[in-house]
This record gives sequence, structure tokens and C-alpha cells, in this order.
Amino acid sequence: MSKAGWAYTVVLIGLIVTCVIALMCGVTFYTPTQIWQAFSGQRPAILNNILTFRLSRIIASMVGGGVLAVAGALSQSVFRNRLADPTILGVTSAGDLFILLGGFVLPALPFEKLVLALLGGAVALALLTNRRTLSQPYMLIIVGVALNLTFQGFNTLFTQGISVTSDTSLNGITWSSTLMLLLVGCVGLILALILSPWANNLKLSDEQLMTVGIPVKTMRVGLLALVVFLSATVTSVLGTIPFVGIIVPNVARKLVGHDYQTLIPFSLLSGAWLLLICDTVGRLIILPSELPVATLMTVIGGPFLIWLVLKGGLGR
Repeated sequence: MSKAGWAYTVVLIGLIVTCVIALMCGVTFYTPTQIWQAFSGQRPAILNNILTFRLSRIIASMVGGGVLAVAGALSQSVFRNRLADPTILGVTSAGDLFILLGGFVLPALPFEKLVLALLGGAVALALLTNRRTLSQPYMLIIVGVALNLTFQGFNTLFTQGISVTSDTSLNGITWSSTLMLLLVGCVGLILALILSPWANNLKLSDEQLMTVGIPVKTMRVGLLALVVFLSATVTSVLGTIPFVGIIVPNVARKLVGHDYQTLIPFSLLSGAWLLLICDTVGRLIILPSELPVATLMTVIGGPFLIWLVLKGGLGR
């Protein structure tokens, strides 16, 4: 079996095992026998608890992690920068800010949070993308971090003195939110798989692509629009969860190579596994309370980002 084949096998087995552990563990622990009896109809109370609380959370964390990882991989392709990611570039924090402001001034509307997160992400990318940032990796990251902090600052300013529940924990997520994330996220992921050849084309310089008649601007704008759509989908349901889009694609390149037609599906599975692991650990580490998944991802992602910068691996 090839290296990529082994990598896929390990991730798939790990994902299945972690799903079973996540179903078993929580404030109340269920044995594998009890889980089996619940799904065979012998333990309706346990089944109701699993279906109401644990299963929706497991699905939401897997879909959210997979979507964020794919968004990160596409961002790195467009910007030709291995540190590019919707969270570090301010796309998700802009979405958070627009959701907050929209909640103050707009009535409740269908898909309101998703629409506002899309608008926020588009504004962030419009402010971020110009010829200088696209050609200078360090400038892109510096400007992106500055935008991220600015949007976070405005978010804090507008919530000063107001009790706002954190959305960066999956505790209490409902099936309606999970199904919306699943439906919209799957649409975005299918588009990402279809457009993965565009990401491969962007490995070449703009001059080379234009020479052979490939519409570089169309590809870049299309992939950026997809990045905003993917990140906004997660932000509107789960809030801002950092570093998934940096960690997963960079590790995936070491395991399955640089072909985006292989990298994107592997990032999808690996991102789902990573966020499910972090959410499960967060639920168990300080029982009966829990740590938000965003906090754990920050603890993991911060050192990884420092290592990546010190290694000098910015170019995609």
C-alpha cells in the first residue's frame, strides 16, 4: 500500500474509533454494550440522550472541521502561502462581527447568520487582497492578523457590558443547526472537489497560466468566493475556530503530496478527525464542565504556527 493509502486508512480508522469514544463518553459514561443495546431498541432512554445531544454534536464537529480544513487548503492555493487561512486572515472574525451587528439591527430572518457571515468574509477579503499582499507572503500575514485583531476589537467594543454566550463551544448545539451545517457544508465541499484542478493550476505563475490561455483571475476569484462560503458556513453555526485550516493542509502535504485532487479529500477527513478529537477531549478534560473547542485549537495551533514560521515554509 502507498504512503497516501496508509494515511487514508489511519485517518478513517481513527475517525471511526473517535466517533465511538465520543458516543460513549460524557457526563454519563456508556459502555459499548449499552451503546449497542440503545441502537437495537433495548435502551430507549440512552438512545434518546445519544440522539438528542451527542450525535448532533459529533456530526457538527466533523463537518465543521472538514469544511475549515478544505477552506484553509484552498486559501493557501490562492495566496500561494502555507500560512493563509480564513481565521488568521480575519475572514471568520469579520463574519462574527457582521453577525453581531446584524443581530442588533435586523429582525430574525432565514439563514440570516450565514448571509451576514458571507458579507463579513467578503469585506475582509476585499480589504486584504491587493497586488502587494498577494506577492509578499509576510505582508499578507501581517495585514491579515491586523485585520483579524481589528474585527475582534470591534466585536469586543460592541459587546462591552453585554452578556454574550460564546459560540466557540459545541455544547448545546441543536439538530436544526447541525443539519443546516451539514447541508450547506456538503454543497461547499462538493464544489471544492469539483474545482480542485483550479487549485492545481495556481501552482504555476500567473504569466505561465495566461500564456496558455487559462483565466487566472476567474479561477482566483472563484476559489476565494468558495473559501468565504465555506468559512462563513462554519462561522454562522459554530463561531470562530482557529488553526484547523493551517494545521491540517500542511500535515496533509507531508502525507499525501501536493496534488489538490488528493489533498482536498484527505484534508476533509483529517479536519473532521482533528476537530472531533478536540471537542471530545474538551468535553472530558474538566468534567462536569468543559473547555471550548476553540480554546484547545488555539493551544495546539499557536505552537504549530510558530514552528511553521521558524521553519521558513511560507511558500506553497
